[in-house]
Amino acid sequence: MNRLGLLGRLAAAAAALAAAALIAAPAAAQSVVKFGIVGPFSGASAMNGEQWKQGIDVWLSLNGDTVDGRRIELIYRDTASGNPAVAKQLSQELLVQDKIDILGGFALSPEAAGVAPLINETKTPTLLFHVASPVLTTLSPYFIRVGQSIATNGAGAAKYALRQGRKTAFVTVADYAPGKDVLKAFSETFTAGGGTIVGEQLVPLNTVDFAPVAERIAQTNAEWVQLFLPPGAASVGAMKAFAARDLLKKVQIVGQGEAEDSDMHLFGDSVEGFYSYNYNGGAVDNPENVRFREAIKKLFGPSAEPSSFSLGGYDAMELAAQMIRSQKGDAFSSEDAMAGVLGYSWKSPRGPVTIDKETREPIQNFYVRKVERQADGSLRNVVVEVVTPDQQ
Repeated sequence: MNRLGLLGRLAAAAAALAAAALIAAPAAAQSVVKFGIVGPFSGASAMNGEQWKQGIDVWLSLNGDTVDGRRIELIYRDTASGNPAVAKQLSQELLVQDKIDILGGFALSPEAAGVAPLINETKTPTLLFHVASPVLTTLSPYFIRVGQSIATNGAGAAKYALRQGRKTAFVTVADYAPGKDVLKAFSETFTAGGGTIVGEQLVPLNTVDFAPVAERIAQTNAEWVQLFLPPGAASVGAMKAFAARDLLKKVQIVGQGEAEDSDMHLFGDSVEGFYSYNYNGGAVDNPENVRFREAIKKLFGPSAEPSSFSLGGYDAMELAAQMIRSQKGDAFSSEDAMAGVLGYSWKSPRGPVTIDKETREPIQNFYVRKVERQADGSLRNVVVEVVTPDQQ
């Protein structure tokens, strides 16, 4: 072969290598999957965001940040005020500027509702860590619930009340969409089973003085109080007002996540005897929960306790990982991601969970819990009944 022929062959080989590099470039870029998380990491509701991050950090400590050769890059955005307009703006920045593959978080249902049009336009799989309004999964086919639909919760609590022989109930809920959903679901199920609603009260979200509410409940002589309030100042104010009227000893007061083990220090003795109906069993005795609890204490100290918020972050990471596992090609595909999680079952610290193929809601156990004093003097949620999906 003459020199010119050899040079020609080398030039052709170089061109082929350059073309191959161009073809391979998208695959290399897709070695990172971006997961954007929108929520309150400062301000009055910072506890929610902090506990999400705890759950996420625990999952990463146990599983690593790489799934099937793709590294998960987490991008946090702080809503601070809990304003739906701010949540929408931050989500848009993540979608357009950061070009995220998966979106998640949201502390309030109106925040998630406001983002739905963006999700539908970009076809971005979105994990709802905690928000519970039943309507949300109907607003976008790309919404997947990680926590609970509050209607399931309200109806299940009513059935439990009826099984306890309770005939009269008072309903106190925060005055926004999920609170109204609890009021509707509980009241309809309770009255259909022969119970009577003797009073109801919608409480503004910024309420911290619950003395008038406690007095009104006391005057009705209700056997059961169904509660739904945001965690933090509102829940602490309610428990202290109820304790001042001795209501926790006179009536069965049942909420959802108002008094998680991680927040028990905020209440003092006021919360003893409080019941909750929740998908997070707290100290549920399964290997996954034991590992979860041990890891959270190892990372954040011996006094750290899991909550429904940290569980939301933890299980959201499992679903994000499953989306990555389900990819059939080099580029991240929303269609493959959604197909990969619909019908997906896994063993969570909360127990067995399946994402329903049709509704995109979790099929899971619920737990009736009661705050009881432990041998060491501390207060903790103790599971008194496990409610399986067929009983809800």
